[in-house]
Amino acid sequence: MHKLLITAAAVMTMTGSAYAAEVGGKVELDFAETAAGDWGGTMGVKMDVDAAVGNVALDFKASDGNAITLDKWRVGTDLGGIALDMGDDLGVMPGAEGEHTLAAPAMSEAVRATVGDASVAVGFTDWTADVTDISNIQGAYTINLAPVSVTAAGDYNMDSENIVLGAGIGGFTLGTVDLSGAVTYDTDAEMFAYETVAGMGGVTAYINGDQDDAMKNIGGEYEYSLADGITATAGANYDIDAEDLAPTVGLSFKF
Repeated sequence: MHKLLITAAAVMTMTGSAYAAEVGGKVELDFAETAAGDWGGTMGVKMDVDAAVGNVALDFKASDGNAITLDKWRVGTDLGGIALDMGDDLGVMPGAEGEHTLAAPAMSEAVRATVGDASVAVGFTDWTADVTDISNIQGAYTINLAPVSVTAAGDYNMDSENIVLGAGIGGFTLGTVDLSGAVTYDTDAEMFAYETVAGMGGVTAYINGDQDDAMKNIGGEYEYSLADGITATAGANYDIDAEDLAPTVGLSFKF
């Protein structure tokens, strides 16, 4: 943990330079039911560093008793209206909340190009060994019909030649409820999956399934601000087939 503090001090020093960076972090205490039926807790620290110069984004994390790690990173620039990024969290496939059933093609380090509402990401198998070895290619295009947005996306695996298609919708409001969702279709598995998400106030709920089982999981989370920078959460996921309820409780402290 002391390494995290040293890193934080170094970054804070950098924010006073001509190339100032924004630094934020939080401490998280999470509690969940164990396989034995007891409740266990974990403590973690996250720190985010963002700088406009080079479009740098660095996400560090550490847990009690473990060393600090660089969890996610991104660097980039704009060239003639094209936003170019390189990092390890640049996939463009649509996501949701629970994401138990949606097809989620893996993409580690990648290069992404964005022009307007269109994005293309090229993933590397192992960029430290061979940058010419491409694992997969993803593309997405978003149509904005304010306030609703619709995204169509696809992933092509260079080795298996499998194609995963996806679509997402967001910004739809029904009264005081915000609705969003995503669907995917894995051509090799011949599997269609979906997830619908509803949000109102501090409550977020979801339901998901696939073509074989329309209702696989139901879950949600409630988030409540206890004080400035202190947030409490309580949630659960219910696996309908397994009849398994997995509740969670958490506290986070921003700094």
